[in-house]
Amino acid sequence: MNPTSRAMPVSRVLPPRPDGWYGVAFAGELRPGAVLRRRLMGDDVVLYRTRRGTPRAVRPYCPHLGAHLGYGSTVEGENLVCPFHRFAFAPDGTCVSTGTGARPPKARLSRLEVREIDGIVLVWWDASGGPPRWEVPPVLRDGFPAPIKRFHRLTAHPQDIVENTIDMGHFTALHGYRSARIANLEFDGPSMRADVTTRRGFPPLGDLEFRFTARAHGLGVNSARGVVPSLGLEVQAFFLQTPTDPGALEFRALLALRFAGPRRPAPLARPAAWLATHVIGPTLWADVRQDFPIWNNRGHLDRPRLAGGDGPIAPFRRWAAQFYAQEPARPGEAGCAHELLMN
Repeated sequence: MNPTSRAMPVSRVLPPRPDGWYGVAFAGELRPGAVLRRRLMGDDVVLYRTRRGTPRAVRPYCPHLGAHLGYGSTVEGENLVCPFHRFAFAPDGTCVSTGTGARPPKARLSRLEVREIDGIVLVWWDASGGPPRWEVPPVLRDGFPAPIKRFHRLTAHPQDIVENTIDMGHFTALHGYRSARIANLEFDGPSMRADVTTRRGFPPLGDLEFRFTARAHGLGVNSARGVVPSLGLEVQAFFLQTPTDPGALEFRALLALRFAGPRRPAPLARPAAWLATHVIGPTLWADVRQDFPIWNNRGHLDRPRLAGGDGPIAPFRRWAAQFYAQEPARPGEAGCAHELLMN
């Protein structure tokens, strides 16, 4: 045995497909009659919106002769129509007509559960094919301007992005905050809540305190609502990290700001909130972008050498372990044992 092996952390690869809800599109991308292809957990997913406005998601292959429904399919009324032989499928997945007029066979599309929340289309993923085990509550409050949207492709894992929320040490070391601490941390089944207080210098305004509540619902959905009390500035953000293939994900975000209370006359409140969202919002987003090089190149350590001030990394990883099924790795994929998450 290597005499240093016990002293050195080991970098591993986290299991690539945690169960949960994942954002696959901004709602505006999926207009009535639209058909989109998306990647989710190493497979294609076909999204479409019926003419009445209902979003649907199905696995990609027509049960007739295997045509990929993401290439050339159309929406006719409420039905998705395959381009190969014009088999039409109702919203519940059943085949309701054929292009030749023959009696529809007993064929069904393989449907995926879909939710539309705060302008994001979410799809449920479960390694065993089971139904949703929890729901994602609305995140964005009324009274804010339309949020700015951001989209990036990263070579990262969703657990690392959610873990950032409770990694207090990186706020000071990477982002330049003067201090960061967790006042309260709660785990409730698939949900996590952390109340965080940070302080940062903003010349010429001096030190500003920012208090926010971060929430996660699984590893694909997390959010933050916060306030800068001295400015009366409120912030809300919605983050969605969706594994597309092992080691790759799509990162979507919504961010909006407003000034709270009587600090602004009512006629000025809306334009002030719009300016805050579009001027201050990108500055806050620049903080998030500082994390990208870390996320893109990070390894998972099965026994990290934690230090004072790191935050509750170990309890977080115990909570995160629940989202990984004992799923065999697919050909060409690396993986790690379930126990590696239990640090």
